[in-house]
Amino acid sequence: MRIYLTTLPRKERTMKTKMLFYSILSVVLMQVLVGGAIAVPPAPQNIPVGVLISLSGFDSNIGHQAKAGYEIAAEEINRAGGIFVKEYGRKIPLEVVVQDMESSPTKAVSRMEWLYTVKKVLAYVGTTMVATTGTGVAEKNKIPTIVVASPRQIHHDRGLRYWFSPTAKTPDNARIIFDSFESTIPAEKRPKTFALFQEQADFGIEQAEFLTKEAVQRGYKIVAHEKYSQMSKDLSPMILSAKNAGAEAVLSCPVTPDAMLMMRQMKELDYNPKMIVLIRGAEDLSWGKALGPIGDYVIMNSWHHGVNYPGVDKLNAVHQSKFGRPADMQTGPGYASIQILAAAIEKAGTLDTTKIRDAISATDMMTVAGKIKFRPNGTPIDPCPAVVQWLAGSQKLVWPKEFRETPLVYPIPPWKER
Repeated sequence: MRIYLTTLPRKERTMKTKMLFYSILSVVLMQVLVGGAIAVPPAPQNIPVGVLISLSGFDSNIGHQAKAGYEIAAEEINRAGGIFVKEYGRKIPLEVVVQDMESSPTKAVSRMEWLYTVKKVLAYVGTTMVATTGTGVAEKNKIPTIVVASPRQIHHDRGLRYWFSPTAKTPDNARIIFDSFESTIPAEKRPKTFALFQEQADFGIEQAEFLTKEAVQRGYKIVAHEKYSQMSKDLSPMILSAKNAGAEAVLSCPVTPDAMLMMRQMKELDYNPKMIVLIRGAEDLSWGKALGPIGDYVIMNSWHHGVNYPGVDKLNAVHQSKFGRPADMQTGPGYASIQILAAAIEKAGTLDTTKIRDAISATDMMTVAGKIKFRPNGTPIDPCPAVVQWLAGSQKLVWPKEFRETPLVYPIPPWKER
């Protein structure tokens, strides 16, 4: 058997070599492309967000208000397909997981831990009680948290990295209240003497400190500074003290039951201040129905459905269709919280909680609660300045001037003329 060895011409050998090279290169490129696609993790079905609110107990009214805002915002986002996450190259829906804190700071902690361990939430949003005990949980788990109806400044002065709030804090509350009446009432007609009713609880003590500081800096006198326990049965001693001291205005931040008792006993004792400021206590939707004319003329600062920010009209329309009224005081801030979170996730381009936290920290955007930009401590640089007064059983927006739907009523009429 003979074997014949033949040699291809040089030109043909070169062509064959090139063809082999390009064939191998194409196979390698296909493997890289296919391998790269396989390396990208599959997109999750949703982005879980833990909602911590009270749906039962004395704090439930605020919880229901905020819940509506969270859910309306999430529904709107999901109708558009969700939030675009660059890491997955697609939109992913939000899943709002609601937990009832039952107006209990202790239960707030257990609910937060359950949301983290069982539902694997990537962010918390919530109200009031979550701020009392939840800051440590958020920091430990490195879960970015956006809270509303939580005005305490002290939480933000502890070096927390994952804690944010788009709403006014205790120093803001004091400044906004004094700004509102000083820009509305002529100097010669303003109240000169104040009574401060201080609730002996964390928020009450802190808010009293900043109200006192603001009053003194502006040249006003606190002629009666009375302290009381939350859920008191009788507030008449401190009311009589204010009356006897000739206090022309009242400043306080009670819970709603105490605020209602305060108003009833001021009427019973015929104490007629020219102005009554009840931060927090008069936000409850039951206020007008429960007190009738007794509850009128009370002033507070909070978000209001009449503020002229982009998206508020649309939010009001949806809320009206669901509940038969425009958006409530904590509905707007709740909605804004989801706006901020959604924008941060899209900006981060990932579901990594630390990167989402960094994106929230860099927020600079318009929301239904106004322009939101955070200080390094997570507080808003320019919170919504709206001031509201109860008039004829309704919450009316009286300040600032560009939002105002009706003028501030001052001085308020004495009891015998109501």
